Amino acid sequence: MSDGAGAGDTRSTEPPPPLRQAAVGPAVGGLVLSSMAGVLIRVYLTRLFTYAGQPIYGLVWAQMAGCLIMGAAVQRRAALARWSPALALGVTTGLCGSITTFSSWQLLVFWQFFNTDGSDHSHFRNFLGGASVLASTLACAIGALRLGQLVAGKPRRRRSSIAAPPESSLRPAVDAALVALGVAAAAAASVVVGVAASTRSVSIALLFGCVGTLARWQLARLNAGTAAAAVRGLPLGTFTANALGCAVLAVVHVLQTGAVAWPSKPSCDVLAALADGLCGCLTTVSTFAVEIVQLPPKKSVLYAALSIVAGQAFFLLVAGIYFKTATVDYATCLPVPAGRLV
Repeated sequence: MSDGAGAGDTRSTEPPPPLRQAAVGPAVGGLVLSSMAGVLIRVYLTRLFTYAGQPIYGLVWAQMAGCLIMGAAVQRRAALARWSPALALGVTTGLCGSITTFSSWQLLVFWQFFNTDGSDHSHFRNFLGGASVLASTLACAIGALRLGQLVAGKPRRRRSSIAAPPESSLRPAVDAALVALGVAAAAAASVVVGVAASTRSVSIALLFGCVGTLARWQLARLNAGTAAAAVRGLPLGTFTANALGCAVLAVVHVLQTGAVAWPSKPSCDVLAALADGLCGCLTTVSTFAVEIVQLPPKKSVLYAALSIVAGQAFFLLVAGIYFKTATVDYATCLPVPAGRLV
């Protein structure tokens, strides 16, 4: 979503200076480039911290990394926008929004509720497992966000907080570089898809991730105006993106674990790319954390609860019902869940 928009030091009562709108070309180029970087960071950081005997699930490190950068970026958003509004958009909406993911987090919660590894414990323990993943990710995300704000420090107060920050003379060059690098990154990913079979799922995820990030950017328009007013000021755009991403990931997860019998390697690569790329970048925890921190306490709790309930509802209605009714005795892309619903 529009991660950096209006997100500054939440303790300050002084309104932030308005930011100039990014031109479409540089904005798209910056989002394409930064979303690809975000997917790579998330995928490989998660793999790095996923191993036998790991003390905590690997995805949480990507969530913390994205929120840490987001915390620093929202503190220094005016400085980033001075170089280029498209650069500020790319760092917040593109990079941080793509490093973090709401849909994969909710899938981990669902796995605990569903007891996918078939552990021999009660339904109540299943609930505790899901609650643990929920609470730990929220705590780590908000903690990392605050740490990023602390590291970045409070920006220097301008004499006039109403005027927009002056543009850098390098803005045209920065905008041109974002467009060129975005095109080059998309072309490079397309080439790698065809020549490197061992990393094909990640390469395709880079391309799908661009689609998810651009869709989230457009949905951010629902966060302001009449749409937000209709739901009492709640970030409708972020909520819609996160809920939609969970719905798509629920379908993809079913396809990965049973709906597609004896799948081919290319089919599994595409499904993995949809999960890591499209769903991973369409949804975001970094913006979600910023909004939770900025909203009034009651609205913050309501917004967080509605977002989590919506995500879990899609996984329950799509994946949960399928796994309770289907019999899977053939090869699939991912291991078939062996657990049961809470």
